[in-house]
Amino acid sequence: MNTETPPIDWLATGDLVLADRIVEGGTVAVAGGKIAGVFEAGESPSGPVVRDYSGRYILPGLVDTHVHASSVEPETIESSTGAAAAGGVTTIVDMPYDRAAPVMGIDRLREKVETVQAEAIVDVGLYGTMPKVDGVGVLDELVEGGVCAFKFSLFEYDAHRFPRIADGDLVAAFEKLSASGVPIVLHNELQEIVDYALAQLLDTPAENDPLAHGLSHPPVSETAASVKALDFAYWTGARLHLAHCTHPHTFRLIDVYRQLGADVSGETCAHYLVLSERDVAELGPIAKVNPPIRDEQAREDLWRALQDGRIATISTDHAPWPIEKKQSSMLRASPGAPGLETLLAAIFTEGEKRGVALPELLGYLTWRPAEIFGLGDRKGQLVVGMDADLTVFDARTPHRYDATQSLCSAKWSPFDGREFAGRVVATYVRGEIVFEDGRLVGEPGSGEWLRRTALADGS
Repeated sequence: MNTETPPIDWLATGDLVLADRIVEGGTVAVAGGKIAGVFEAGESPSGPVVRDYSGRYILPGLVDTHVHASSVEPETIESSTGAAAAGGVTTIVDMPYDRAAPVMGIDRLREKVETVQAEAIVDVGLYGTMPKVDGVGVLDELVEGGVCAFKFSLFEYDAHRFPRIADGDLVAAFEKLSASGVPIVLHNELQEIVDYALAQLLDTPAENDPLAHGLSHPPVSETAASVKALDFAYWTGARLHLAHCTHPHTFRLIDVYRQLGADVSGETCAHYLVLSERDVAELGPIAKVNPPIRDEQAREDLWRALQDGRIATISTDHAPWPIEKKQSSMLRASPGAPGLETLLAAIFTEGEKRGVALPELLGYLTWRPAEIFGLGDRKGQLVVGMDADLTVFDARTPHRYDATQSLCSAKWSPFDGREFAGRVVATYVRGEIVFEDGRLVGEPGSGEWLRRTALADGS
């Protein structure tokens, strides 16, 4: 803890959540949009304004590095960042598969930066990607343009916007990016396995079975794809971060390759840690995501992997489809769900059930994703000199989530009606309040575009 600060703008008092402990009755000092001091109880300096959050947790703002703010009609940067503010997420990194045009070159990146600067309510980093064929030539200009990461896929959703990258092109991309430290984030499912399984189920009575989606995307489609990607990273030296991993076996494979010296890690998503196939059976297409939510054993084993330090980050894969896209058979409904507003509440609640303390969860939601995506010099910690991104979470009374009040474009959620152990009551971005007591108070354009400035750390 520090004992001296420059002139301060305001102070926040509450229970500070640090990486190793909770400081009850601590104080954060803010000056010029930065954290100017972090104090134990009784050490607080005097200041012109004191914002009293006694009995509530004050965390560093969450960093969600897997968001589809521009991919899904009618979601926008404005609506996603508003939802992020409501969920205590102060930084998002937006995927490149925009419905207008994917981020496959510097001109498109600049256009998207302009959109962020006009619409964002929290801070936003951006992904780049590359064309399906002979796309390696765009990578250098996107690195120089400041993207936080690249997203590639082994599974094709759209030949132009969300293509499957062939192995030769993918290895070339890994080689090209290996010296940059910019992470490659990979959608890790093998197309042929999924296509074969789907062919057995489509146009049969099984098409309407809520568990059909899991049968059509079996765990081996993920784990075998992961081995391929991990081996590419091993041979090229590229920084690889596997997206939305659903199964503990994927993290065992990541461990093997880390032990071999590969610079690799993986994320899981809140819905894989909170929901299971039992919920999918009850909710149907509302709970359809890619890759699918697995069984109860996989969920509990993910929690064990989390506590063992095998998982690097937790994200949302926020993809708020219009409800009409969910109103068809399980195999034909659109995969994806909103998640920004429920991320902290859901993970905190499930962690509490399992005796996992908030400091143990903090890194997965804050400083680890910030470091991996080149934002760790500014984001993710309550440390002097960092951006004053603060999330205030009230766990004194339970809170029932009502998706109809969502700030994103979707007014539905697989978590609708679920009782959480608390809720976000205030969110600050660079010292400015953007969400307070259920109301969005941040203005479009107050968020900033974040250029990647730091190398991946190998977490």
